[in-house]
Amino acid sequence: MILSAAGGVDHDAIVKQAEAIFGGMKAKPATTFQPATFRGSERREIKDLEQVHFAMAFDAPGYRDPDVYTAQVYAMTMGGGMSSRLFQKVREERGLCYSIFAQSGAYEDAGQITLYAGTSAEEIGDLTQITMDEMKRAADDMTEAEVNRARVQLKAGLLMGLESPSSRAERIARLLAIYDRVPDIDEAVARIDAVSVTDVRQFAGKLTEADTALALYGPVAGAPSLEDIRKRLSV
Repeated sequence: MILSAAGGVDHDAIVKQAEAIFGGMKAKPATTFQPATFRGSERREIKDLEQVHFAMAFDAPGYRDPDVYTAQVYAMTMGGGMSSRLFQKVREERGLCYSIFAQSGAYEDAGQITLYAGTSAEEIGDLTQITMDEMKRAADDMTEAEVNRARVQLKAGLLMGLESPSSRAERIARLLAIYDRVPDIDEAVARIDAVSVTDVRQFAGKLTEADTALALYGPVAGAPSLEDIRKRLSV
């Protein structure tokens, strides 16, 4: 158990209160750790809706993996806002969806890159093809400008999160659970800045070969299968 507090708090008072509430708890033996295994699969649920909900997840680094910051930068370049590749190519240029984004999630020994889009039954085929083509292209022509913009976005989000006491408390607890210490904010900024264009391109290349999961919800009877999408990625 980790107790974290931030803001206008009295340290000694917090410790005293914690001892009163939790001091009688007895330690229990640690449970046996079972490593996570990412297994690609497909699930689709056909529903009479106006929109197809499309989501894919790719096996990615856990939060102790040195590539975790590269994964975050990659996700930001691909779908982290209106200037990202997928938003510009799929939504702005082709008008195939209203919403599309990518994000990176990390856990103790595993992680995932997630893509999401909402589109129509008629356009889900084109959307998936263009999305897979953009993923492949990122391994060859990701630019310094895109990577730098992603680094700036990540750092801005990190620093703005420090304005909230609740966010500070959550950050302290999370970092203690991960590293058994609270790294200085400058350390996190330095790791983000250290991610290069080459790193992102290499990560993009590996991701096209990673285990993949696909979820489809809505009028998806005619949507491409995971096998079809994997073939598109490997061509």
